[in-house]
Amino acid sequence: MFERLRQSLALRLAWQYAVVFAFALAVIFSVLYWLLAGAFDARERAALDRSVADLASAYDNAGQAGISARVSTDSSPEMRSLFVRLGRPDGSIAFNKWPGDWVETRVQQLIPGVSVERAVVRIPQNAALDYTIASRQLSDGWVLHVGRLMDSKAVFLAPLRRAFAGVGAGALLLSLVLGTVLAWRATRPLRIVSDTARRILEMGDRDARVPAPGGSGELTVLVHQLNKLLDKDAAHVRVLRETLDNLAHDLRTPLTRLRASAELALGEGGNPSEARTALADCVDESDRLLHLLEALLDISAAEASALKLNRSRIDLRSLTARAADLYREVAEEKGITVIPEQAGSVEADVDPIRLGQAVNNLLDNALKYSPAGTKVTLSTLRGPGEVLITVSDTGPGVPEAEREAVFRRLYRSEASRSERGIGLGLSLVKAIVESHGGSVAVDEAPGGGARFMIRLPEAG
Repeated sequence: MFERLRQSLALRLAWQYAVVFAFALAVIFSVLYWLLAGAFDARERAALDRSVADLASAYDNAGQAGISARVSTDSSPEMRSLFVRLGRPDGSIAFNKWPGDWVETRVQQLIPGVSVERAVVRIPQNAALDYTIASRQLSDGWVLHVGRLMDSKAVFLAPLRRAFAGVGAGALLLSLVLGTVLAWRATRPLRIVSDTARRILEMGDRDARVPAPGGSGELTVLVHQLNKLLDKDAAHVRVLRETLDNLAHDLRTPLTRLRASAELALGEGGNPSEARTALADCVDESDRLLHLLEALLDISAAEASALKLNRSRIDLRSLTARAADLYREVAEEKGITVIPEQAGSVEADVDPIRLGQAVNNLLDNALKYSPAGTKVTLSTLRGPGEVLITVSDTGPGVPEAEREAVFRRLYRSEASRSERGIGLGLSLVKAIVESHGGSVAVDEAPGGGARFMIRLPEAG
C-alpha cells in the first residue's frame, strides 16, 4: 500500500507543485524582506541626515554657539534623543551632548572609529538597539557627529519572519493537501484506463471499455481514442478468428484432395496415365494453396501499410481496357459481353500492376456470377476531387445485409458457395485500393445485379 502511494502520480505531482510553491514563496518573502529592510534603513538615515543638516546649518550661521543654542533651545523629543558632538581639526572636543540612555564610556569608544568618509554607521548597543551615528565635515574643517539609538533591524523585522514562517508553513500544508486532491481528481481518468487495461490483461475481458468522461479536454480525447483502439483490436481479433476458422475449413478440402491424389499416384500397380493425372491434380491443388497463401500475405501487408507500391501517373482507361482484353475469351465462352465505357482521360497516381490486379479480380467476380447472354460494364469517370472505376453486372447481386461482409477475408455467401474460389478476391481488392488511399463499395447496378465502385484520389 505504501509503495503504491509512493509511486502514485497524483502524490508525486502534488509534492512537485508544493516544492515549486515553497520556492516561489521563499523568493517572494526574500524580496519583500529585502525591500522592507532597505526602506527601514532609508527612513532612519533620512531622519538622521535631516538632523545633521539642521545642526550644520546652525553652525554655518553662528558657529559653535549656533549648535549650542540650537540644542539648548529645542526641547522636542527628537532633539532630546540625539547625541551631538563637535570636534576641532586637532581632534579635541569643542561641544558634547549625549542622551541619558547612552553610555558615556561606550560613546567614547565609538566615536574614534567613526570617520567622515562613512556618512552613517550603525553599531549594535545590545540585541534590541543600535547606535546610529552620522558624521559630517564642516566648511572650516571641524567635524560634526550626530547619533541616536534606533531599533535593531533584526528585532524590527523579527515579527515579519515569524509571520512568514507561520503563514508559509500553513500555506505549504494547504497547497500540499489541495494539490493532492486536485491531482488525484485530474489523474482519475488515468487510473480508470489502468484498471480497464488490468481487466483486459488479467481477466481476459476484451469487452471492457473506459467510461468516457465529460468535457473535451486532452484526457477525454485520450479515452475516446483508447476505446476506438480497443474496438479496432477486438474487431481484428474477431476477424482473425473467423479467418482461421474459414482457412481451416477451406484448406481441408484441397489438402484432402492433394493427399488422395498423392496416394493414388503412389499406389502399387497403378496405371501410369492415372498417376500422371493424379500428379497433375496435385500440382493444381498446390497452385491453389500457394495462391491462397500469397493472397493472404498481400492482404496482411496492405492492412499493415507495408505493401510496396510502385506508383506512376497513368490513364485508368488503360487498366480497364487491358482487363477487358484479358478476360475476353472467358467472357465469350460464357456468352457474356464485356463493355468498356471510357468517357475521357482519367489520370491517377497508382501502382498499375497492383491496381490492375484489383480490377481483374472484380471483372473475374462479375463474369463468375453473371448468367449467359448478359453484359458486364467496365467504366472510368472523374468525380469532384476523385476518380472512379466501376464494374457492373446483371447477376444475382449482393444482398444489402452482406455488402460489408463480402470484403472480409474468406467470406463466402450462400449464393457463392457453389462457385470455385477461395473467398479472398474481394478482400484483396479492398486491401489494394485502401493502400492507394481510396475505398471500394458495392451497391445495386442500375439494370439489376451488382456494381462495384473503386474511388481513388485524383492525380495532383
